[in-house]
Amino acid sequence: MADQCPEYANLQHELQLTLQTLSDLTKAMLDAFRGNDRGAFARLDKELETTVGRKERVVGALRQHVKDHKCSGTDAA
Repeated sequence: MADQCPEYANLQHELQLTLQTLSDLTKAMLDAFRGNDRGAFARLDKELETTVGRKERVVGALRQHVKDHKCSGTDAA
């Protein structure tokens, strides 16, 4: 496999971090729901929505980068 360009590597790293954040927030939101913590649930819901938006932007940027530069380490994007 050829070396990835720095921008691809940065976007890939950002996507991994964002997906991990989504996972963490979802678990915390489930815990808040189970614990009937309405305040935490509402806060986490807003944070989760913002993070989903960030994930969509990063995925879009990664796809556009692959399209423009033909560099990719995976077909998942």
